[in-house]
Amino acid sequence: MYCSVIAVLIIVGFSLKYIYKVQEYYFLVTRIYNILEYALLSYFFSLYIKNNVLKKVLVYSAIPFTVFAISDFLVAKVPALPFIPLIVEFILLLCFIIYFFFEVMQEPVVEPIYQRAIFWISVAFIINFSGNFFLFLYSKNSFNNEEFQRQYTLIYSTVTILKNILLCVGITRREKKTSSQFPGDTSTEFDAYDPIRNLNR
Repeated sequence: MYCSVIAVLIIVGFSLKYIYKVQEYYFLVTRIYNILEYALLSYFFSLYIKNNVLKKVLVYSAIPFTVFAISDFLVAKVPALPFIPLIVEFILLLCFIIYFFFEVMQEPVVEPIYQRAIFWISVAFIINFSGNFFLFLYSKNSFNNEEFQRQYTLIYSTVTILKNILLCVGITRREKKTSSQFPGDTSTEFDAYDPIRNLNR
């Protein structure tokens, strides 16, 4: 769903900018992109966070973020890319992703985390958010500089390609449905964390 929504918005945005030459609508689409990306990702990561309080905070944070993104658009003197809302989005989601990894570290190890799709998806967005954070931070004041625009295109494209590669790795992962450590064992009382005792059974 995330990929489909983002793909549609990118096609619409670039059509408005390069085909129809309607800059103001292009900037409006980028705001919608920003809001929907945050809403979809916050909901997605809330499915994996176990802390019920933080889970609700993450889901409902999409409401104040939407209000902030819209107000930032309305008070802007001239239409522009949503650099400040993007920076806020990156900080918030990075914090929740790091907390998700903290929760994972507290769990007993049943399978390596890199075998789970959520690991690759989380790493993809960590690289995307951290790689573009300072880029967008500087873009607020330097985006009209021609040399900076070249550097912006290079950095943003590199980080985005890397993110997409990791997302492709993530969606191809097949997570195990059973917690059994040995083939053919279906016992729900099997203690996977004490292999020596289990071998003596």
